[in-house]
Amino acid sequence: MFLWQTEEYDPSASEQRKWTTQQRRQRRSAGPAARYQLEWFRLGEPGHLKLGDVLIQVTDNWIHPPAVVHSEAVTIPRSRSAVAHFLRTRIDLELIALREAEKALTDLGHRNPRLRTDHRIISPTLRAALLRLWNL
Repeated sequence: MFLWQTEEYDPSASEQRKWTTQQRRQRRSAGPAARYQLEWFRLGEPGHLKLGDVLIQVTDNWIHPPAVVHSEAVTIPRSRSAVAHFLRTRIDLELIALREAEKALTDLGHRNPRLRTDHRIISPTLRAALLRLWNL
């Protein structure tokens, strides 16, 4: 599980083309509405994320629900070493205010969860506490 500081990013035209060619085509039934959506996540350098990793993104004052890395690294054309991944996220989970998340984790015994820095979350209790924020 990884925690990553992110910011809003508008992909270039070449990135958008790459995204559409890499997106998996899946047959859809006429059943209930989808519970997941795919997001494009760009990294400045390769090698951090692997297929199946869980990623929690933090933007400004919000912590996003956990997302699962759904693809291998896709190289981005005309960039030095940037890569992108598809992330699969549940659409029924809401953003949580960063201060509320820090308070909830402190109440659960995690005094310094380091929600404002990029890092890999190794502690099983912190992983469980973070997932518990969304009742997962």
